Amino acid sequence: MKLTYVILFLLFSVFHTATNAQENTDSIFQTAIDQVKNNHFSDAIENSKKALRLDPKRGDIMVYLANIYSWQNKNDTALIYIEQALKINYSHDDLYESWTNILLRTHQYEELLKSCNVAENNNYSNTEDLLWKRIIAYSELRMYNSGINLIEQPENNKFLESKRIKDLYSSILIKRNTNSVSAYYILDMFHGGNNAMPQHLGSLGYSFPVGYQNLGFRANYSNRFGLSGVQLESDFYLKLKNQQYMYFNYGYAFNSVLFPTHRFGIEYYFPLKYKTDASIGGRYMNYPTSNVLIATGHVGKYFGKNWISLHPFYVYAFKTPTNTESISLFGDYRLFGKNELDYWGLELGFGNSPDEIYTTSQTISFNQLTAYKIKLERNLMLNRISDLHLGFGYSKEEYTHNKFRDRFTLEIGYKYRLK
Repeated sequence: MKLTYVILFLLFSVFHTATNAQENTDSIFQTAIDQVKNNHFSDAIENSKKALRLDPKRGDIMVYLANIYSWQNKNDTALIYIEQALKINYSHDDLYESWTNILLRTHQYEELLKSCNVAENNNYSNTEDLLWKRIIAYSELRMYNSGINLIEQPENNKFLESKRIKDLYSSILIKRNTNSVSAYYILDMFHGGNNAMPQHLGSLGYSFPVGYQNLGFRANYSNRFGLSGVQLESDFYLKLKNQQYMYFNYGYAFNSVLFPTHRFGIEYYFPLKYKTDASIGGRYMNYPTSNVLIATGHVGKYFGKNWISLHPFYVYAFKTPTNTESISLFGDYRLFGKNELDYWGLELGFGNSPDEIYTTSQTISFNQLTAYKIKLERNLMLNRISDLHLGFGYSKEEYTHNKFRDRFTLEIGYKYRLK
């Protein structure tokens, strides 16, 4: 009888200890969750680790720790805790959601595809989430056909009712159809000054992929100031890792004073933290009577469906009777619709820059004159293979020292994408 009491006492003690430990672990973990809600991340990490020490098999705490570190952009540490959860065979939905979110956030697209396969094989319930992340990965890896084939599978057609899936589908179709034909026309009308004749600028272009890169050719025709000129241009976009790319440009004009005889351009584009992007670059232009160097770049910021940017130019003209320099500054705002090709835009500017094709002029002195500009733009997709661009601008500009005129600008552009 005494032995029975001893055994029952020991069993009760073990059960009571385990229950208290479990309650203590849950209590500490709940404290960590409440601390995250109040942005006390350091305290939340400390309490989560304390709870995990009390119960080292709690995969949910490991996943939560991974999330806390990832929310602080400490993604390498976050992935260590994901690996720990995988090692103990924790296979709940929160693991696969957090794991794929971290890989997406850190642009590890090849690993993201692998993790999506693991999640699917372990019956992750959010199939729409997996489809969305796979399409993003295929798009960023430029595996456009794989992404399109995935979403066009019969079992995935129902997800096209989701706006984010539908928008991604349109975006990846656009990116695949990178062979494009474009046409552009700009009309300038003036009020005041000594030249009230309309001025015209038109261009025709064709671009196509070269491996993972993109090459384009364009012919520009200008009729201004009673003169006409033709310029041929080429653009090359070199895609680098992590959403970085380089832009190269060369243009040649045939016996024209409206365009530079030779034009060279280079610019490096790169992302920054907090949905910010930037670039830095330069231009060289060889006119018949002068040479021009331009330093330029931009800083842009996304917030929601909005984007704002500043775009300065420093212009230095030499091999002229007197070397001259000027500064201009442009600010842009865009409100996007369903994708990056559907937007309203507003541009404000001060000064002139020969980098802007519509400012082609007989003399480089035009770029030392004061100008105040505003332009409203609308870019819209007519369908998945073509889009239309419209713009209307107004400038108050000097045409000679201390004498101003009004310039009204109308822009029309059309692009047709081929497979």
